[in-house]
Amino acid sequence: MATDAEWARIGEDARAAGLTISDYINRSLETAPAGSAEDDLPRSVLRRLAQAVLVLERLEWLRLEQLGVEEAGVLRRRLLAEADTWLDAETVLE
Repeated sequence: MATDAEWARIGEDARAAGLTISDYINRSLETAPAGSAEDDLPRSVLRRLAQAVLVLERLEWLRLEQLGVEEAGVLRRRLLAEADTWLDAETVLE
């Protein structure tokens, strides 16, 4: 589990890269050098990572809804479509 300081650093790195935290984490995993430690991660660790990203995504949507952001559903669908387009174009995920 990441500490508050580690999450803050990840958030700063993501902002500096112009990405959301989820996109930054995904990009970091996708661009890990061949033969890196990520290649040897147990399935349980990869599952936990996917779970954490999904929870963070859900928390963000709940926050937007609580703030009363109009058209949050439309925004969500648009962002998901953009993410799908990006993922479909990536050769790394083949």
